[in-house]
Amino acid sequence: MAGVRVRFLGTANAFSAGGRSNACIHVSAPGVSLLLDCGGSAMPMLKRHTDLGALNGVVVSHLHGDHFGGLPYLLMDQHFARRERPLAIAGPRDLEPRLRQTALGLYRDFFGSTRLAFAVDHQSFGSGEIVVGGASIAAIPVIHVPESDPHGVRVRVAGRLIAYSGDATWSPALAELARGADLFICEATNFSTDDPAHLCYRTLMAHRRELECKRIVLTHFGDETLAHLDEIELERAEDGLEIAI
Repeated sequence: MAGVRVRFLGTANAFSAGGRSNACIHVSAPGVSLLLDCGGSAMPMLKRHTDLGALNGVVVSHLHGDHFGGLPYLLMDQHFARRERPLAIAGPRDLEPRLRQTALGLYRDFFGSTRLAFAVDHQSFGSGEIVVGGASIAAIPVIHVPESDPHGVRVRVAGRLIAYSGDATWSPALAELARGADLFICEATNFSTDDPAHLCYRTLMAHRRELECKRIVLTHFGDETLAHLDEIELERAEDGLEIAI
């Protein structure tokens, strides 16, 4: 089996708690370079740690700016870099029009009149697997802010299975999402405060035995969790951390 590497480029909540970047995770394997989310502050870390010209695709978990707001900047960057390779972008049903709306709001002078130098292959989550940038993606609806159309994703690449919660509070969907995964990347915005939109670390630990996966790495930290890092028993991500699975 070929090696798979995962680099955490953004591990904060929407408000960049602790000075961290918004959600962005790079998954790489031979022939595959894929982003899980591309938050509004993603570009500096992307420039520092990835070859954007080699990027095959982006999978967006849900329609909040700290998870897809970096895409207009990525598209502009690759246009001016004279990219020719297509870029696949997949996510919830309304991602394409929402991305268009966001891009026009940021740079109407560019997106309102410029045809990108490369093709963008938009795909929507469905009931089965889709192929995005050489990886097989299955999306599972989770409980977060309903208007954001939230999903967790299961990524099959180079013989490995990576599960990613996106933003989600606890529900049985997270156990389904994590089942059989080599790596489960799970949000832990809060430490001990239950939230209807986000997962609390202590609630996660109360359900730990339901998560039938080989490894868990926590991400998407808020101030409360950052204040209790020394009490966390599971692996936790830092901006720039790279792991092999």
